[in-house]
Amino acid sequence: MLRATFTEQFRQVVIFALLTALGILIFIQINFLVPGILGAITIYILNRKVLFKLVHQKRWNRYVATCLLLLVDAIVLLIPFGLAILFAVPKLQNFTHNANDLFLGIKEIIKKIDAYTGIELLSKDNLKNIPSIVSSFLPNFLNITANIFINLSTMFFILFFLLFHSNKIENTLLKFIPLRDENKKLVTSETKSIVTSYAIGIPVIAIAQGFCAYIGYKIFGISDPILWGFVTCVLSVIPFVGSSLIWIPLSVYLISNGQTESGIFLALYCIVVVLNIDNVLRLFLLKAFADIHPLITLFGVITGLKLFGFMGLIFGPLLVSYFLLMIRIYVNEFSTTAES
Repeated sequence: MLRATFTEQFRQVVIFALLTALGILIFIQINFLVPGILGAITIYILNRKVLFKLVHQKRWNRYVATCLLLLVDAIVLLIPFGLAILFAVPKLQNFTHNANDLFLGIKEIIKKIDAYTGIELLSKDNLKNIPSIVSSFLPNFLNITANIFINLSTMFFILFFLLFHSNKIENTLLKFIPLRDENKKLVTSETKSIVTSYAIGIPVIAIAQGFCAYIGYKIFGISDPILWGFVTCVLSVIPFVGSSLIWIPLSVYLISNGQTESGIFLALYCIVVVLNIDNVLRLFLLKAFADIHPLITLFGVITGLKLFGFMGLIFGPLLVSYFLLMIRIYVNEFSTTAES
């Protein structure tokens, strides 16, 4: 009997090891599709309530409801994406030239500090390399176009099956999740809250800050305001310093270029409008936001950019938040088990 039990346990360990190895191998081969998979899951969570209302309350055909939601999602996602490609991406080809103009003001101020204090803050070589250093931190949109297209195609392909087979998939997942019922409910509710917060809140605030910044750049005479508004939109997802990474150097550039009033008013405009649009929108979108600490967003953005590229701006914070959620679930699950 003991030998039979040992043999059974050994078989389980071997099979589990094989499954784990195969899973890792498959993941390594398709890891470039992870943003598309995460995107499909995110959009499914956002569409889930509407889908169930159409199918179960309105008695719509599931296939028709699925196709309608896919069409709406495509319009909502692809129109802004197409506008970004149409207006912003062509201008990124000349970013090095624009970066030289942007950092002229910073160079001049550093030179004045060097002359006044006698301390060399940056060498001449480093000053020349400032634009190229900054450029290297921005996503190379021209080289990742094909990857984005593949992930978008993957996202909609997976999303179709998630929507069409939603009941079966959810029941299967709930059946195999090794948690108590109350923790399963916590996972589902927290997942919905976190996904809604990042998938809706972050893009809405980023677009609003980018648009407001664009208006300021246009009013106060910044060349290529669409480009800098788009870059401000992208960087605004970084907590604490996001949009200021763009408008502060632009204001300094205007002041050092003799446009003192424009530079000062641009800085004041961004302080009053761009920085505070986050707080204003949070008042209107309060229900869409989970109680998420800014440090989680900061570490999530850093992690996401390294793992998923540009799409990591959203999925990185989601990953960190979900990791912390799973820690809570683990403590709640096994601490209670140990006490009983």
